[in-house]
Amino acid sequence: GINAEYGEIRAEVASPPPSAVRAENIVQQNDDGKEEDVQKCVVNERLLNEKMCNELECPICRDQFTTPRVLPCLHVYCEACLAQAAGSNSYVVCPICRKEVALPNGDVRNFPRHKMIENVIRILTLNKEKETKLCDGCGNKGAEFWCVEAEEAYCKDCKSIYSSLKYTKDHHIFNFEELIKDRSLQASHRIQHCSKHPDETLRLYCETTNEAICRDCTLGEYKNMKVKPISEIIGQHRDNVKGALDAVQSKLKPLNQSIAILKDEEFEMKEQAKKAQNDIKTMIERVMSAIKAREQHLLNTVEQMKAASVSQLEAKREELTVAMQSTQSGCDFVANLLTDGSDVDILAMEAQIYERMEELKNVDLDIGVKRKNIEFQKVNETIITTFIDGLGKFVVETYNAQPIKEMRERTAQEGGRGQTASRPISPGEFSTLRSAVDGDEQNGNVTDYYVGQGVRAIGAPNCKPGNGVGEFKKPMGISFDKQGNMFVADTENHRVQVLKKTGQFSHIIGAGREGSGKGELANPTDTAVDSQGFVYVVDSGNNRLCVFTTQGKFVRTVGREGRAEGEFLNPRKICITKDNYIIVSDSDNNRVQIFDPRGNFLRIIGGEDNPKEAQLKQPVGVTCDSFGLIYVSQFNPADVKIYGFDGGYLDRFSHPRELKGEPMEGKGKGQLLGPSDITVDANGQIMVSEYGNCRISLFDNRGRFLEKFGKRGKKFGQFDGPCCVELNNDGRLVVVDSWNNRVQIL
Repeated sequence: GINAEYGEIRAEVASPPPSAVRAENIVQQNDDGKEEDVQKCVVNERLLNEKMCNELECPICRDQFTTPRVLPCLHVYCEACLAQAAGSNSYVVCPICRKEVALPNGDVRNFPRHKMIENVIRILTLNKEKETKLCDGCGNKGAEFWCVEAEEAYCKDCKSIYSSLKYTKDHHIFNFEELIKDRSLQASHRIQHCSKHPDETLRLYCETTNEAICRDCTLGEYKNMKVKPISEIIGQHRDNVKGALDAVQSKLKPLNQSIAILKDEEFEMKEQAKKAQNDIKTMIERVMSAIKAREQHLLNTVEQMKAASVSQLEAKREELTVAMQSTQSGCDFVANLLTDGSDVDILAMEAQIYERMEELKNVDLDIGVKRKNIEFQKVNETIITTFIDGLGKFVVETYNAQPIKEMRERTAQEGGRGQTASRPISPGEFSTLRSAVDGDEQNGNVTDYYVGQGVRAIGAPNCKPGNGVGEFKKPMGISFDKQGNMFVADTENHRVQVLKKTGQFSHIIGAGREGSGKGELANPTDTAVDSQGFVYVVDSGNNRLCVFTTQGKFVRTVGREGRAEGEFLNPRKICITKDNYIIVSDSDNNRVQIFDPRGNFLRIIGGEDNPKEAQLKQPVGVTCDSFGLIYVSQFNPADVKIYGFDGGYLDRFSHPRELKGEPMEGKGKGQLLGPSDITVDANGQIMVSEYGNCRISLFDNRGRFLEKFGKRGKKFGQFDGPCCVELNNDGRLVVVDSWNNRVQIL
């Protein structure tokens, strides 16, 4: 029964790895004596040897195991390698899975030894040394066989003798090659001795301590414990272990599929990057070629203009040179005659002299040619910067790769990959929201009230100002942390209220009274949370930024009142980039300022030293998109301007009425009145809250008008002086409805 049982086990767990087996068709006779094709599995000796070498190699020293020890994560290393990796620590970090494992009783030697690997190494060593290894029986001939029970090597003759002896005839003796190919031959029959009683064999199992013990152990410390023969319980334990193995092996297929998907995605990403690089190079080469051609054209034009002008000047110069020489020679002649000539000579030449002098006196001294100025009028540097910055942009789609092939196929059937973190707002959704809120005629308590798909307002009943929890007095700004908690600038209550994602009150930031001391606020107008969890509050009344932890602990201030760099006059809105750069609208200084993550001043945007079209007038709202473009809404005159992160002016919003010469400011479609804030969604669509028009307007990523909704009122979806528009972590539009003393989540 035991042999049959172990034979079955050998068939299950001791077969060669699949990579070392190949299928071959051979012809053999069946039971009726007829020949037939039969497919058999043949072991690939080379692959089997490679597999075995890998299994017997320590991952740390890359050499054959020496005293292999097994960590709880089931990774195996040499004892010496583990000791070196642990050093003086009371733990060791597995180099493969990075799991931190405590040393049992502070010593790596207390990790269990891997007996199977030790025995395989032992057999391999004997097989390599069989030419020189002498038989443990006779000591004269070379050893070819191994007795599993006795753990001795025999020659062919001694094997025959021991197989016939009474006490050893049941021993299992195999040649080395058999043991190497099928490890279960040794595992099934090898006798293991008790570490406490070396002469006794481990045949019993203590179910109380989960240990294999010998007979003598039951007479001592295991005397009153639950003990059974190993042969009785091994079947159930093997089934349990196999069940655990099967449960984990079921993960291998999806893991392999996930790895394959990631490889595909990596390859695709590299190919896309390569194509993008080639496209960039091609485009830049064409641009450079066009620029070079323009350069040559301009240089040739200058050369032609120069040649034409110089030719005229040279001709006139030669003409005047001849006239000068003639005049000079005539004058010299007459002067010499007067000096050296006789009276008769003078009288004889007088008439001729008068005639010649009259000719020379009437020589035309007018230059007659006007020099042409050749001056190259350069284009405005802003145009060049705008042109360069406009040479293409990246459209990056962020999504989570599906973990298995089936999910990938399902995603393809559903029409594409996952959405980016910030959900875009479509014009259709604007219309749906507008229809939902316009159809609601209910009034009354507006606190935590839902309409349609979840239009909600948070604030005191009937839009009244209040100073209780969840109540506001002229709130002007809002931001969100990673958990979706809301940080509302409760302006005239001189505090920031922190609300949970559900809208429930959490705590207050600030002293709750007007002040200028540490942690005190005066008319805070906006908030922002950086990636480190610090809350930046625009402390407008004190002309500074106050920095707190999300729990409300004061950290530091940034800036002070003034007009110098890093100083503020009526700061209004704040935006923090993904790299924690701080962008603040400095309204009464007519500029936007950028600070580094430590609060150090970097640069000014839209200042008075810019060209007129790049200057800002009463900037209020400010936001930054994923490409680093900065959008600024200004109050007077109403407009939205776009800048690069380096401060260069790029563009401004356009609308259909501009083509007819009408101003940006107004109540029509695409016009703005009091643009108090601005935000950008994942697709680059831009939402502007209009304080004067009491509405939200949607523009595309080029600033072209798409849709609007909202009007003055107290119903849901209606506004009175909206001062802030943001997208929360779920991609829902959030409006701080200032004069209605509430926050609406649409």
